[in-house]
Amino acid sequence: MDMKNRIYFGIKYFIFWVLLFALYRIIFLLYQFNFLKTISFSDFVSIIIRGAWMDASLAGYILMLTFVVFSILFLVKSKIINVVLNSLTILFLTLINTIAIGDLELYRNWGFRIDATPLLYLKTPKEAMASLKTYMLFLFLLLIVATIYLSYRAYKKWVAKELNDIAPLKLWHIPITLFIAATMIIPIRGGFGIAPMNPGKVYFSQNNFCNHAALNPVWNMMYSISKSGAMNKVYPIKIDKGVAEKRFDEMIKTDSTIQVLNTTKPNILLILLEGFGGKIVEPLGGLPNVTPNLNRFCNEGILFKRTVASGDRSDKGIIAVLAGFPAQPTQSVIKYPTKSRKLATIGGVLHDNGYTNTFYYGGDPDFANIRSFLFHAKFQRLVTQDDFPKSYRNSKWGVHDEHVFNYLLNDLDTAKGPFFKMFFTLSSHEPFEIPAKRKFRGNNELEQYLSSAYYTDSCLGDFISKARAKEWYKNTLIILIADHGHRQPGNHPNHEPKKYGIPMVWLGGALAQKSMVVDKTCSQIDLAATLLSQLNLPHASFPLSKNVLSNKYTPFAYFAFNEGYGFINQTDTLVYDLVGQKYLYEKGSSLDQTKTDAWAFFNAYQEIFKGL
Repeated sequence: MDMKNRIYFGIKYFIFWVLLFALYRIIFLLYQFNFLKTISFSDFVSIIIRGAWMDASLAGYILMLTFVVFSILFLVKSKIINVVLNSLTILFLTLINTIAIGDLELYRNWGFRIDATPLLYLKTPKEAMASLKTYMLFLFLLLIVATIYLSYRAYKKWVAKELNDIAPLKLWHIPITLFIAATMIIPIRGGFGIAPMNPGKVYFSQNNFCNHAALNPVWNMMYSISKSGAMNKVYPIKIDKGVAEKRFDEMIKTDSTIQVLNTTKPNILLILLEGFGGKIVEPLGGLPNVTPNLNRFCNEGILFKRTVASGDRSDKGIIAVLAGFPAQPTQSVIKYPTKSRKLATIGGVLHDNGYTNTFYYGGDPDFANIRSFLFHAKFQRLVTQDDFPKSYRNSKWGVHDEHVFNYLLNDLDTAKGPFFKMFFTLSSHEPFEIPAKRKFRGNNELEQYLSSAYYTDSCLGDFISKARAKEWYKNTLIILIADHGHRQPGNHPNHEPKKYGIPMVWLGGALAQKSMVVDKTCSQIDLAATLLSQLNLPHASFPLSKNVLSNKYTPFAYFAFNEGYGFINQTDTLVYDLVGQKYLYEKGSSLDQTKTDAWAFFNAYQEIFKGL
């Protein structure tokens, strides 16, 4: 093959990859059909055009490597070049097809395109696969094999035939092939502009699904991996820093505490409810009859009616609840012990003040690096799936909630106070397996989720009923709070504020106040300052947490999703896209002030995070 034919091969090879990426984009849109129905035809055209821009960037990387190979193998005949380029193509197709197919389902569950996050779970592959049903895993592998085979056949038929019967190049051809490789920097960078290709370049719509659909999942994952070491990423804020710092100081100030406990040293039991969004809790405006026991507890104890989850995943929720620290718009800080170990924790403060700490979880706490953080939080004992008979481990995540509740109840009967015990439930996690008859008979995701929540709620109700007859209950504060919300019901996208509403209820014999409703907006991260204030313990080491049970405080909550954040107060709601640098949602009566408050908090969070 002379130089002209090599160039012809390169053109066809480039087009092959761009078309393959475009095909996957269309498949992605069809797979996310519920979102596809919300976009216009012009949005669809923009997705394809802008997506092709990023597709060309990735194809540019592949073609750059191809022409470098041509330069290195300039004296080699056709047979060896065929083997090398065909092997590279198989490797690329394996990686690209695997990522693209995996991204289809991950986006439906996570609400953002695939990035470096899955790589962080490879240390615990069993738990990473626990959300997948067996047939889905089999289908996933089958699709990968099929797409690799079909795409390779297409490559062999329409592109690779140009590699047949080639002759070695002349020495003076090398500068030409290297020059062509160098020109690939143009599509790689996305043109001749100053800014290189980045996710924001293909964002174009107020509808975040349109922006996500324009992303190339393989390019996005490469970009995320390249940035994953930079946890100190700083986003520009939209107000003056001096104004931000002054306003934050005003926002975080609280007054004297309203005491709701009958003791300053109660036993504390914190139950973290997996995926219990406010949309399934009737007193919070959610569906009726899904969590009848929790509904009743809302009326019997102290209900924090406007509680907002800080993030969208369990690893972020654990940090928010235990450390009073908000979720990140990138990867969770819990996966980076060099930073997370610098965070103060409720467990640490309680331990230092005479409490004995125990953590209960029916699964494997090594998942998402949770175990190391729990030890940092000074839990002296972890009860996990390993503490149960193998016959009890009949969930993909481990041991179902009813068995762990029974174990916890027995432990409490022999516990010496003061104690701090935390139980993280798991049965309401995907794939929503439960060892009981389903309350909601359908097989779609919503009905399976509702049935799993109903099951956990029934376990919770049985536990509280038995606990109330125990002696230790009289001096115990029980805190019920969710780790995060859920996209169901409503199948809300990841940036939708409704997804972040969660229950928080205080119960137990240690309460002096009963049937009380706190109707002011608060966050998961406020639990730290609120609880410690009730115990007359210092909470200055939780600088972003505020005491909700104070006579005067500024009600607000912040939540983060992938490359964006939301801010909610009593009257207004904002959602901001940190990549596209625009508001996705604005609703309220005092938006200018609320925007100042949102950026004031976000600036304070970033400054503290940088110092970790």
